[in-house]
Amino acid sequence: MTQQSQKTQALADFYVDQLSSWAKITTRPMFGAVALYRHDHVFAMAWQGGLYFKVDDDSRKHYEAAGSHALGYVSEGAEHALKSYWEVPADVVEDHEQLQQWAERAYQAAIKNAKG
Repeated sequence: MTQQSQKTQALADFYVDQLSSWAKITTRPMFGAVALYRHDHVFAMAWQGGLYFKVDDDSRKHYEAAGSHALGYVSEGAEHALKSYWEVPADVVEDHEQLQQWAERAYQAAIKNAKG
């Protein structure tokens, strides 16, 4: 495991701990990120020092209003964005109750997406 992978896993483990009173969460590495699962639904990603939650058309407006952005990465010199995951704003990350509310919203978006 690379040093960056270890840091990303440590960050994911931190958020698993932060959300442990909300739900049982498991993690799995995924393309350099670490996916956070609840009941086999990916609702979050730890990526390059940030936490990204799954969004849908209804929840995206909360992220936009907070000045957040989609998970972005560079591949073969081109910039890309994973538009279904947006960075959780710092003020939400720092507020345990808000973090759980936003996590629930992300989990519901993941379920909704799975149903198609």
